[in-house]
Amino acid sequence: MEFRSRGVKALVELHEQELRRFLETWERFEAAKAPLPESQGDPSYQDREQLVGHVLLSARGYLTWIGECVGRPVTDIDGSKDFHDIASRTRGFMENILAAWKRSLADLTDDECAPKVYTSRWGEPYNIEQMLEHAVVHPMRHRIQLEKILG
Repeated sequence: MEFRSRGVKALVELHEQELRRFLETWERFEAAKAPLPESQGDPSYQDREQLVGHVLLSARGYLTWIGECVGRPVTDIDGSKDFHDIASRTRGFMENILAAWKRSLADLTDDECAPKVYTSRWGEPYNIEQMLEHAVVHPMRHRIQLEKILG
């Protein structure tokens, strides 16, 4: 697929690699019946379905936020919010998100990525490039967390 920005293409590819690596680790974590990470009250760690759903829904959320910011809403994506549903079909849900990332971000330009800043859904200022970078790191952080538990 052709991208208007090489930087965006690189971040989309890195995001895909990290989301896939997270899910591979998640599947090993599930098979091992390993204990959930310490949560310090974080609802994302309420149970296994919440945790995998949190990572996958975040990937969708970053994409839809970017679409809203640049005036091209992403509507052709799986809209499930049910953690049980998502956990029962993690691979298919992930593939839908990754395909939407490519379709939706191929037209993103370097000028749209920075310097304009938007407020994230959690209230912090981000430009588009920073959100793309955040999206790469998020599944990486959770993967490393699970790898530590697995030993």
